[in-house]
Amino acid sequence: MTIELATMNESHLDAAFALTQRLQWPHRRVDWQQMLLLGEGLVALENGTPVGTTLCWRWGRDYATLGLVIVDAGYRGRGIGKLLLQATLEPLGDRRVRLHATPEGQPLYEKLGFVASGQVLQHESCALAAVPPISCSARQRLRHATPEDAALLIALDRQALGQDRSPLIGQLLASAQRVLILEEDDMAAGFAGLRRFGHGYAIGPVVAAHLMQAQLLIGQLLRGLEGQFVRIDSGGTAGLALWLNELGMVQVDAPTTMYKGKPWQPEAGGMHTFGLMSQAMA
Repeated sequence: MTIELATMNESHLDAAFALTQRLQWPHRRVDWQQMLLLGEGLVALENGTPVGTTLCWRWGRDYATLGLVIVDAGYRGRGIGKLLLQATLEPLGDRRVRLHATPEGQPLYEKLGFVASGQVLQHESCALAAVPPISCSARQRLRHATPEDAALLIALDRQALGQDRSPLIGQLLASAQRVLILEEDDMAAGFAGLRRFGHGYAIGPVVAAHLMQAQLLIGQLLRGLEGQFVRIDSGGTAGLALWLNELGMVQVDAPTTMYKGKPWQPEAGGMHTFGLMSQAMA
């Protein structure tokens, strides 16, 4: 068996999509396409046939995320995953890298220097029930984000994650169904996005200072989605998980969050991430 690595491009997306379909992962071809536009990937080829993938995203000079690490079932146990990961990590240098690991992948990540640090909780509803309304206080208002809000959202996102994800925010504003901004006393207090993903809709990122603000944003985005498939990947906040379960969005998975290098920390400003853009991109 001779395995070659190639830089992923548009011509590989059909095969990459087929790999996730065989794993029964929800990603559509357009989901792959959007993620590749923001990042870079490698494909493992045997005689020209894709048998494995990785994607990574560089967030500024100091951070990166890694995801969609896949080796086709018939090719596992042959070192292909390690080969892909080493080739992906090498050009990232000393960036602080985050990924979300399946139980099957975690031992390999540990061998490559990743350390477990918490979980991400995947909540879903196959047919969302009606969501009780949550009212804004007299000090609060919700408004729809526009492209002119890009700098504001980038700043809030940076406070929550400590990094610049300008390209991700730009794509969110361009492709999301809705992006809401919460204001308190005429100051931005958080934001959240709703977009098409996988089997239906995904909510994220969700950035706010406090749980109740995150619930207000999420609750408003859920309105009108009755009967739809909806997913949110949360950072493991206990109160949020309980509330999502009460809404019928049950926890279906809990991948392990792992870091190579120092774990990410929020910047000063009080913002926190209550929902991820996606498990792969963070």
